[in-house]
Amino acid sequence: MKLEFDNLRDLLIFNIKYYRYVNNYSQEKLAELSKLSPRYITDVERGLHCPTIPKIESIAKSLNIQPYQLFVNIDRDAEIVNKMNQGRQYNQK
Repeated sequence: MKLEFDNLRDLLIFNIKYYRYVNNYSQEKLAELSKLSPRYITDVERGLHCPTIPKIESIAKSLNIQPYQLFVNIDRDAEIVNKMNQGRQYNQK
């Protein structure tokens, strides 16, 4: 499933959330692993903050990906995208 994004920031925000779902992490778990606050992760995913390069590196490492992958628009797993669109994710690590 290929998605369209208006800008690089929207792609970054989507990819952080997408890979969080791929890893089955809650925002709290991602925050813990990346040594950032849960509020910060929430605000990034809502588009209220744009992370700096060191924070992008920390988030990517926590998501088990390379930082550049947060800026690449690839084909997505439709099942994961559907989960993301359903709202709250349960049974997370």
